[in-house]
Formats: sequence, C-alpha cells, structure tokens
Amino acid sequence: MLDYIIKGGMVVTAGGVCQTDIAVAKEKIAALGEASVLGEAVEIIDASGKYVLPGLIDPHVHIAAPFMGCTGPLDFYSASKAAALGGVTSIIDFTNTQPGDSVLQKIEERKSEMRNAAIDYGVHAKIVEATEEILGEIKGMVKAGCPTLKMFTTYRKAGVMIPDEDILRVMLEAKKWGARPGVHAEDNAISEYNDEQFEKQGKTDWKYHYLSKPPVAEGLATAKMIYYAKFTGTELYIFHVTCREALKSIIDAQEEGYPIIGETCLHYLNLTKEVMDDYNTGFRYICSPPLRDKEDNKALWEGLKKGNLRVVSSDNCLYDDKEKTGFLKKDTSGNYIHDYKKIANGVSGLEERLSVLMTEGVGTGRISLEQLSEITSTNPAKIFGMYPKKGVIQPGSDADLVLVDPEAAGILSAETLHYGIDSSIYEGKKVKGLPVLTMRRGEIIAKDGKFLAKPGTGEFLHRSLR
Repeated sequence: MLDYIIKGGMVVTAGGVCQTDIAVAKEKIAALGEASVLGEAVEIIDASGKYVLPGLIDPHVHIAAPFMGCTGPLDFYSASKAAALGGVTSIIDFTNTQPGDSVLQKIEERKSEMRNAAIDYGVHAKIVEATEEILGEIKGMVKAGCPTLKMFTTYRKAGVMIPDEDILRVMLEAKKWGARPGVHAEDNAISEYNDEQFEKQGKTDWKYHYLSKPPVAEGLATAKMIYYAKFTGTELYIFHVTCREALKSIIDAQEEGYPIIGETCLHYLNLTKEVMDDYNTGFRYICSPPLRDKEDNKALWEGLKKGNLRVVSSDNCLYDDKEKTGFLKKDTSGNYIHDYKKIANGVSGLEERLSVLMTEGVGTGRISLEQLSEITSTNPAKIFGMYPKKGVIQPGSDADLVLVDPEAAGILSAETLHYGIDSSIYEGKKVKGLPVLTMRRGEIIAKDGKFLAKPGTGEFLHRSLR
C-alpha cells in the first residue's frame, strides 16, 4: 500500500515540465505515471492546477548563530516552520568556529543544536585558521559528511578572517581529501580603511555601511580567491555574489574551464542599497556584503539565466529591531544615534525565497520554471553532495516535494511571515505563486499555511562530493 498518490499536478524539474502522477511510499518516491496503474494509496492528494517541485534546499543559512552577541529569534524548530511554509525541506548551516577551536568538535556541537529541526539539515565547516591540527581534521570533516568548507577574507577584528597563506593550505588539503573550499569574498583592507576614515569624519549613517564595503572590495577578493583556486587546482564556491565586478571574474574563470561555482541570494536580486538611505528603517537592511544597485540586480538575474550563477540561497540571518539596534546609543530626545558599525548584520529570506522567485523570476520571464527548480533544489543537491537523494523527482529519491499554486497571491509582511520578529525587509510586497503543501521524506509538514511537523523529525544530511 502506497502512502500517497499526488495526482494531476505539473511536475517541474531541471529537465522539464510534464503532467504525471507521483507515488510515495516509505519516505521515497516509489513511481511516476498514471495514478490508475500506480496502485492503492492511503491518501490521494489532488494537485490539479498546481506545480509540483522538488523540495527546496537552502544551502546557506545562519540559525541561532552569534553575531555581535546576537543570535536572532529562531532555533532550528521555529526555523523549520518558516522553511516548510516556504517550501524548504533541507538546509545547510555553519559551524560557529573561533581561533583555537577544533572544527570537528564544532561540527558535533552544531549537529546537536540542530537536532530539534523538523526539516533535514547539514553542516558546512567554517575554518578560520590552518594550524597543523585543523589541516589534519579536514579528512575527518569529509568522513563526518561535512565536505564543504567556508573561509572569510574579512572580519579580521572579529577573529574569523583567515590569512591568505592559510587559505592556500586549506585549498590544497581540501583537494587531497575530496572537500570543496568556499569563501566569503570581501577585501578586508578596503573595508577597514573606509570604516576608519568614516569614523574620523563622523559619517556613521546607515548608508556608510554600503559605502564602506564597495563593489571593488568584493570584486578584488573574488578575483584573488579564483586565482588561488587556479593555483591550487581546486574547485571553489563563492558565497553570496552581489555585484558585476565579482560576477565578471567568475564568468571569465568559467569560460577558461575552471570549476568556479557562484551563488547569489534573494535580497541581492530584489533589493537595492537605496533602502538603507531611509533615516528610520535603513538599519533593517544592513547585511554583508551590502545591497547594491539596479544594474547589479540586472546582472545577477542574467547570470542565473545563463548558468554562471548556479544557486539562489537566502543567507537567512535575521534579527528583530531590538537586537539590530541593541548596541546603539540614544540622544537626549531618545532617538538612536546612527552608527552602521553597531548594527547586527543580516536579513531574512528562508520563507520568502520561493514566492519571491516565482513572482520576480518566473512571473517576469527572467527565469523559467525549470531554472527555478534548478537553482533552488537540483543544483544545491548536486553541488553539496546530496543528489539524487535530494533535488529531483524520480523513483528512489526522497519524497521531498512542494506543491505551488501559481494563482495564489499574498502580501509579505511581519504578520504573514513566521519569523516572530517585528518587521520585514519585504513589508507590503505582493507575491503570486505560493507553496500550499510541503512534504519532507513522505511526511506532510506544511499545508495551507499550517505547520504540521514535530520537533526532531529532521535528519542529518551526511554529504559526499565523491
């Protein structure tokens, strides 16, 4: 007896769109075909008029991750609620590594923190130094199912910027054991210099955040990291590409045949830096790298369409207004004294990603439905070592599915989203094409706006790149 037959939907994968029915049994997709020949099922789900996509994978989130002492409102169960209601069935987060830490120990700590999740979860290993001990752990990271690494070329004062020579050491060791390095690419010298100059000049309004970290800083660091990857012969994943300068370096390397993988994020496609000019609300949009301009938005969409950028993540790292402004001082009138350096960096996107991409991507013709499925599910599954368990609708794969009603419309706001914070960077945005049912490994975890899953029902994703 099958658990479910999903009947009458238009199945969307990276390879095309077709009408077929889906049989689900024992957490897996059992078969595709006409419902009449699939067998008996406990329940028939009518998907007529709806798209059926592979469950979304968000390979870049920060849940309960400390930044300036702030951890945000979400734990992994409440994050699962927002995720599931947005069609997301798997996430990958990061270790909270500091100098002197064992990364393997941090992986185990992070897995323990994630065990109350109701969606499936994986861990990236954040590496902040390349001591002999840490280099010796990379083999163990791969064995632990965490073969993807992240390094920062900035945040020196926060203690997570890794020296260039250490980046080279990590790249070479990663290549040896079948791991893939990834980078947050911004030039630290430019950012710190600008911060110092702006502070001397008393220029601390919100907009000086994006002025302190200009596109040239990202472009320079991206180009350097790509040269390092060429030198060491490694693949390289570039997290959160925001601007034309960085994108050009990625395209040039790809055209030369180098395995450089570019990711962008929802907010870099749909928001521009001008929102940070607002005196009262600009702080809500402070994130790193910062928002750019309309020409950068356009270039990123084009990069997705052409396949130069292969993933759209959320980089979900959100805080409520109280946390965002918690380090600011007030003047005698009780108003906040602006200082962009004292704002916790990060924005949302975990729940909004599918509906905004349906609206601004598919709805405008910037990308096709197939490309939507590719950049949110199939590519992340392949790139991060989960395919074909995840990221595809075919027999034997996990029954991770999301039903999308292309006619359903809504308005994004702090009230309609499920983060439990008092504002939204997409406040008032109209969206069309909403998830109405999310299934994780054959279990319906969200339906018609209701979250149905229990804590701890998510599973750890043991990933392999070989």
